[in-house]
Amino acid sequence: MFRKLQSASAMGLLLMYGIFPAGSQKVYAGNHLKFIENRVASADEKNRTNSVFDITGKVTGDNGEELPGVSILLKGTTTGATTDANGTYKLTIPAGNATLVFSYVGYVSQEIPVNNRSIIDVKLLADTKALEEVVVVGYGTMKKSDVTGAITSVKAKDITAIPTTNALRSLQGKVSGIDITQSSGQPGADINIVLRGNRSLRADNKPLVLVDGIPYGSFIDINPTDITSIEVLKDVASTAIYGTRGANGVIIITTKKGTSGKSTISFNSYVSMNKKALYPRMMNGEEYAQQKREAYRTTNGDVYRKDEDIFQVTELQYLKDKQFEDWQSYIFHNGLMQNYEINLTGGSEKTTFATSFGYQKDKGLLLNDIYRRLNGKVSIDHKISNRIRVGVSAIYSFKNQDKRDNPLNMANKILPIAKAFNDDGTLILNPAPGYSAQFTPLADEQPGVFVNNIVDKRLFSSAYLDMKITNELFLKSTIGLDFRDYRRGYYKGYNTIANVGRNSSSGVELQNFFNYTWENTLNYNKTIGRHQIQGLLGTSSLGTKYEEYTSAGNNQASPLTSFHDLNSNTISKAIGSKLRETTIASFFGRINYKLSNKYIFQASLRTDGSSVLAAGQKWGYFPSVSVAWRLIEEPFLQDSKIVNDLKLRVSWGKSGNSAIDPYATKGGLGLSAYAFGTSAAFGYAPSVIPNPNLTWETTGTWNAGLDFGLVGNRISGTIDVYRSRTKDLLLPSLLPTHTGYAEILENIGQVENKGVELAITSQNVNAKSFNWSTDWTFTLNREKIIALNNGVTRNEANSWFVGEPTKVFYNYKKIGIWQLGEEEAALNFGNNKPGDVKVADTNGNGVVDPGDRTTFSQVPKFTFGVNNHFEYKNIDLSVFVYGRIGHYINYEYNNTAYKPSALENSSNVDYWTPENPTNAFPRPNSSYSTTNYLYQSTLGYVKGSFVKIRDVSLGYNIPSALVKKVGVGRVRVYGTLQNYFTFSKIKDYDPERGGDLSFPLVKQMIFGVNIDF
Repeated sequence: MFRKLQSASAMGLLLMYGIFPAGSQKVYAGNHLKFIENRVASADEKNRTNSVFDITGKVTGDNGEELPGVSILLKGTTTGATTDANGTYKLTIPAGNATLVFSYVGYVSQEIPVNNRSIIDVKLLADTKALEEVVVVGYGTMKKSDVTGAITSVKAKDITAIPTTNALRSLQGKVSGIDITQSSGQPGADINIVLRGNRSLRADNKPLVLVDGIPYGSFIDINPTDITSIEVLKDVASTAIYGTRGANGVIIITTKKGTSGKSTISFNSYVSMNKKALYPRMMNGEEYAQQKREAYRTTNGDVYRKDEDIFQVTELQYLKDKQFEDWQSYIFHNGLMQNYEINLTGGSEKTTFATSFGYQKDKGLLLNDIYRRLNGKVSIDHKISNRIRVGVSAIYSFKNQDKRDNPLNMANKILPIAKAFNDDGTLILNPAPGYSAQFTPLADEQPGVFVNNIVDKRLFSSAYLDMKITNELFLKSTIGLDFRDYRRGYYKGYNTIANVGRNSSSGVELQNFFNYTWENTLNYNKTIGRHQIQGLLGTSSLGTKYEEYTSAGNNQASPLTSFHDLNSNTISKAIGSKLRETTIASFFGRINYKLSNKYIFQASLRTDGSSVLAAGQKWGYFPSVSVAWRLIEEPFLQDSKIVNDLKLRVSWGKSGNSAIDPYATKGGLGLSAYAFGTSAAFGYAPSVIPNPNLTWETTGTWNAGLDFGLVGNRISGTIDVYRSRTKDLLLPSLLPTHTGYAEILENIGQVENKGVELAITSQNVNAKSFNWSTDWTFTLNREKIIALNNGVTRNEANSWFVGEPTKVFYNYKKIGIWQLGEEEAALNFGNNKPGDVKVADTNGNGVVDPGDRTTFSQVPKFTFGVNNHFEYKNIDLSVFVYGRIGHYINYEYNNTAYKPSALENSSNVDYWTPENPTNAFPRPNSSYSTTNYLYQSTLGYVKGSFVKIRDVSLGYNIPSALVKKVGVGRVRVYGTLQNYFTFSKIKDYDPERGGDLSFPLVKQMIFGVNIDF
C-alpha cells in the first residue's frame, strides 16, 4: 500500500493526511508500514519467572476482520500455533527474551517482541505487493501492474454490497465506459447494456458475457455471492483474443472455488418491500370533464356546448355524484421480494469444493405478476498429483414466472367517470358508460381467465484439466455444456384485455438450446534475468443449436384446461417450428514480454472460421498489439513521496462481429398461398437474394491509458482515451424491382466511437475508528455513423443518418404553440391555427416540409457515478449517486397518452386554451385524435437526463463477543433504499425507464442479513 518512506518529511505528509490513527503504535519493517494495536495486560509475576509461560491474543486484519489460520511462530524455533475461527490463539513459550513471528497469506509478516507480555493482540496489514491485484484476462490471469489493455475489475465485496437480482446491474455507474439501464420494472426483466457505444446498426450491441470462460448471456441468474470477480475488457487489445465475439467488449465473471482447510458456511438473505417509483397520474373525473368541454368548444365556434350534448346520461349522473375512478390505484400494489442464499466451501489439500443454493421470489407491482427462481451451484477441484489438476462445476437454475400482460395502456386511457364494481363487488367489464370499446383494465385479474406461465430450466456446466508439463509449460483443456429448456404457455379468455370480448386465445412455445464450448490452451512462462516471457497458444470450438416449436389457436373449448388442450381450439389453429445451428472454429495466440519490470509488450492474433459465412469468406483474422511503460520503476520516480504508481498504456487491435443470421448467405424462400378452385395450396418463391461475399463486421480501436497512485495510494485511478471505427457494417441495399427482390444485404457501412473514461478512488479519511472512501467514474462517448450505402447519407426508414449517432429519433422539433395574434403566420406555415403545435423551420424556407425534420439523440453525452463509503467502528454506510446526461427519450405521457379528442382519458397536462395561452401542449379538439393531430408526435421528445441517489445502505456488524456465543463468526444486518431519489426535469417519472408507461421501475426498501459460520 505504501512505498518506502525514507525521510521524516514523508512521515509528516502521511500524518497530515490522517493515515496513522491517533495513538497507534507504528512499526517500520522492510518496505511496509504496519499498524499494530497492542493490548498489554499484566501477568502474574510467578508466571514470568517460571521456565515457560502462556501467551494469548487475537489477530485481526486491517479492516478489523478476524483472521483464522494465522501462523504464530517463536522466532528461531519450531514452536508455534495457529489462530482459530475467531482469530484467537494460545502459545506456550520459554521464559526470556523472545520474539513472535505472525504470518498469513496476503498479509505482511510481523515480528513482535514479547517483552514479558501474556496477552498480545495484533492487527496485520494487507501486503499489497504479495497480494498485488490479479485480474482475469482472456484465457488466463495477469497481475494488474502488467496489464497493457483497458480492463476494470470489480471484486466480490462490491458485487454483493448492494442487493440485486442480476449481478451485472452492480456495474452501473461503477465501471467507466459501460452504460447500463433497467429495461423494465417487471419481475425478471433484463437490463440494457452497452460498452463504449453502439457499433452495429443491425446486430446486437451487447458485450460478450462469459462465466468461467464459457458464454452465458447478459441475464445473470447466478447468486451474486457465488461470484469472485467481474472483469470488464474494454479495448480491442484486451478483446481481440476473442475474435469475432469481442467487438462489443467482453465481461468475464469468475465464480468462487473451494479452499482447503476448515469448511465455511455463509448465509445471506434479504427482504425487499417494493413500490412504484415516480409515475405520473392521469386526469381525474373533474379534469377529464373539463377537457372534454374544451374539446367540443374548439369545434363549436369557441362556444361551450351544454353538458347534456356531450355527456351520456349515465355519465352526467356519475359526474353529478362524483362517481370517479382512479384506475392506477386498482392496478398498482406493493411488491415483495424475498431472497435466500447459502454457501458452503471447504476441502482438503487435494480436493476442494464449493456449493451453494439460492431461492428468490419476486411479487411485482401488479397482481399475479410473480417471478420465482431456484438455483444451485457445485464445483469440485481435485489435485491428482503435483502436475495434474482436474475440476468440474455445474450451475442449475429453475425459473417459474407468472407474467402479466401490460394493463396500464387500458388503465391510462379508460375514462375516470366510471364505476369499476357492482354493488355486490363483482367486476364491471365495460365500466365507462357509453364506451363499449373501453374494457376494464382489471379484466385479467378475474379467476381463471388469464394464464401466462413461463418455465425456464438451465444446466450450465464445465470441466477442465490442468497439466504442468514442465516448470514453464502448462496445458489446460476446458469443455463447457449449456442446456436450456424454455416453455411458455398462455391462455387468455374472451373477457381479457387482449381479447376484449372476442374469442379466447391459447398457445404454447417450446424452445430448446444447446451450446458447447471446447477450448485448449498452452501457456509458457519463463524468466531470464531482466526478461520475462509469457506465451499462449490455443484452439476453440463453439457450437449452438436452437429449436423452437409453437402451437396456437382461438376459441378453446374450456378455460379449465388452460393451455393444455390446444386441439380443442376451433379457430385459427397454427403450428410452427424452427431450427438454427452454428459453429465457430478458432486458433489464437498471444505473447507477453516484460523487460526490467517496467517495459511491457503484448501481441495477439486470433483467426475465426464461422459456419454462417459463405465459402471463401468464412475465416477472419483479428490482431492486436499493446505496450505499457511502468514509469514508477524508473529511477527518477523511485524515491517520490507523492507518486506511488504510474503506468502509461497504448494499444491497437481489431475484433469482429459475426452479425449475420445463419443461412443469410444462402438466400431464402417465402411461403406463397394459391387457390385451385375451392382448394388451398401453398408454394415457395425466392424472397431473399443470396450474397456469398458477406463477411464480418470489424472494429479497429486505438486506446491510450494512464494508471496512477498518489500520496501513499490515497488517490488512485485510471484515465483512458479511445477511438474505434467499425467497418463492413451489414446493411440492406435497395434493388431495382425487375430483379424480383426488394434489397440485398451487403458489407458497406461504418460507425465511429471515441471517448474518455475516468475512474478514481480516494481514501479521504483512514483513521482508527473511522474510514471514508470515494469511488468516482465518468464516461464520455461520442458515436456517429461515418458511412451508409454507397453515396447514401440518410436512411429515414431506419433513422440512420451519416454524422449522427446510431440511435436517434427523427421528427419535427416542437418550439411552442401558435398563439392568438399569430393567425396569419400559423396559416401560412402549414395551415395551422392558434392552439396548434408550432414546429421549427430548420431549413429556413418559410414553410413546413419534410426537410424541417431533425434528429434527437437517444445516446447520453456522458454518465457518471459517485460512491461514498463510510465506516465507523461496527457501522458502515454507503451512498451511491448515478447520473445519465444529455439524451432524449420519447415520453409516452406527453405523446400518445395525451388525448386532445377527449374520447379517452388523457395525461394531466397544461393544454392551450384562449384563457391559458401556454406553450406546453396543444388545444383539445374533438375532431382530432392522437393519430391525426398535426405534429402531436413531437410532444414526446424530452431530455431524459437524470441524477439519482440509486442506493443508500446502512449496515451494522454485531460485535463478535456476542455472536460467537452461539457459534457464529460474523453477523451483519443492513437496510438499503434503492431508487428512492431521482432528479430530472420530467415531473413524476423515472427517465431510466426510457419513456414507456408500462411496468414502471420500482423503489425498494431492503432489509438483509449476512451470516458467516
